[in-house]
Amino acid sequence: MLPFVISGLALGAVYALSGVGIVVLYRATGVLNLAYGALGAIGALLSWQLLQDGWPVVPALAAAPLLSALLSGLYGGLVGPLVAARDPLVKAVCTLGLALMLLGLCYWTWSDDPRTLTLPTDTAGFDVGGARVTLTQTLALALAVALTAGTAVLLRRTGFGTAMRALADDREISALLGVPIRRVETVTWAAGGAVAGLTGLVLGSLTRLEAGTLTFLVIASLAAGVVGRFRSLPVTLAAGLAIGLAEALGGAWEQTAPYRSVAPFAVAVAAILWLQRTGARARRGGTVEVRPADALPARTRPLPPGDARSVLRVVLGLAAGAAALAVLVPLAVDGYWVRVLTSAVIFVIPAAGIALLYARLGLVSLGQVALLGVGGWVALRLAFATGWPFPLVVLAAGAVTCLVGIVYGLPALRLSGVDLALVTLMAGGAFQVAFSATGFPDGGPGFLGRVAGSGTQQAMPRPSMAASDAGFFRFAVLCAVLALVLVVLHQRGRPGRAWAAIRSGEAGALAVGVALTRYKVWAFALAAFVTGTAGALLAANTGRLDPISFRASDSVLLFAVVLVGGAYGLTGVVLSGVVGQVVPAALDAAGLDGNLMLVVFGAGTVHALVTAPRGIGGQLEDLRRRA
Repeated sequence: MLPFVISGLALGAVYALSGVGIVVLYRATGVLNLAYGALGAIGALLSWQLLQDGWPVVPALAAAPLLSALLSGLYGGLVGPLVAARDPLVKAVCTLGLALMLLGLCYWTWSDDPRTLTLPTDTAGFDVGGARVTLTQTLALALAVALTAGTAVLLRRTGFGTAMRALADDREISALLGVPIRRVETVTWAAGGAVAGLTGLVLGSLTRLEAGTLTFLVIASLAAGVVGRFRSLPVTLAAGLAIGLAEALGGAWEQTAPYRSVAPFAVAVAAILWLQRTGARARRGGTVEVRPADALPARTRPLPPGDARSVLRVVLGLAAGAAALAVLVPLAVDGYWVRVLTSAVIFVIPAAGIALLYARLGLVSLGQVALLGVGGWVALRLAFATGWPFPLVVLAAGAVTCLVGIVYGLPALRLSGVDLALVTLMAGGAFQVAFSATGFPDGGPGFLGRVAGSGTQQAMPRPSMAASDAGFFRFAVLCAVLALVLVVLHQRGRPGRAWAAIRSGEAGALAVGVALTRYKVWAFALAAFVTGTAGALLAANTGRLDPISFRASDSVLLFAVVLVGGAYGLTGVVLSGVVGQVVPAALDAAGLDGNLMLVVFGAGTVHALVTAPRGIGGQLEDLRRRA
């Protein structure tokens, strides 16, 4: 047991180290930096490459914090001021764009293969009770404690710390008092990046050096920050150590080992809900409220509910477009592109759910791909265990996912903004662990439906009327149109009026008799239902599902694609599916690295939030109106 305790404390120290860095940046700038892990990953990978090229150890390792500090400082100095006046949710989502850009650069430069980063301190150490303690593990704990203590002294005893605290209290008043806001922010961002680089080095040694893993290990650090209410450095330190210890001890028993990575997610969700329940605020500045409609950027207000004639026009337009696609696509492209376009059509459906929540209610769901996996899991299990017709399997998958979506939506009754985004991100991470531990049904017996040993795995059968690729493409188009019509009918009907009132202001919505609880849960249930049906279609399209396709990072990517495509109209929603699936396939077909699209999507997210909130779809709609 002692080796697990030692490794847990070392891992927890790194979580605490990251958590303290995130908290300090948040206290100074009001930005929850979700790109923290990506900054550490790219710095650690650069150090690994320099070591492989024969560089001396010291300058090679020093390159990690230097590069991370440079990139973080550039973001803080160039992009940070552009969103400084926006609410914390927008600023946090903007850092997700930075995370995607850095992750794409890592994959493009070094691929996504896991590597081993060996530090000089890995081979030295001492024994404690028969267990080996390396200097790297000791260094991780020492760095966490030193950073916590040093930051506390900096904030309380120095002029720069006073400027940081003043900036955290009120940006405008600080400027009037002569505080050099831009300089303080840039230095704080750079310092946070340097800590991220150090964290990446230690994590790359203690776990594995893989860009995606390191990028989203930031979730555990966020969990530590949540427990510390993003204010208390000592509590953040203690929480990080406790999370790492719980995660390591979970690996001591065979039954719990596959699920040990759930610990950070569970701690963060429990802490957020508890802090909300007791009225304690985990964010600077109190509850993140959605800005009223008249404060939204131009032309991003939700469309008012239409009459029956306008709804009929939308439905007929969708039907005409679907009919054209169903006829022309199988005739114009080969089988490979039919399958690609089928995936694009399927992903239009969860994109519609994300757009519904974001554009209509101002709610960010970063766990939608997890719900896609739930729908796929249910569809596979029912298809193998029952003789139900395929349409009934699709509806059942949507219904079960709808129930899960209602559970997702319950936190929305108390949460909004960054809090809700974090809860859905944590839930998506927990589902990722569960999918990896259990796998997806493949025709085996038992509840999980898994084939044991060398048994023959089965592929989910397609419906007889859509057995060919072209036939299934047409079936997917039909399902996508039905899902979009269902969403449009809600948006243009009574629920849409209620959602528009809630988006304008919850107090005003209550004043006119809108049942906030009912309509918020309704929105999550609808988004989950259509996403679950898309999961069933995805399972039938490929025959089998792999847990690697349902990572938390994919939920972030899908949300980014929706922002780039446009969340405020059907044009943007349809473009989201096309951009997210067709463009990477086109790059692969052209012999280019598809990971470059992560860079494009990340940059597009930042661009959309800063200057083009309606995305590509909104700009196309503007051009159509002018014409």
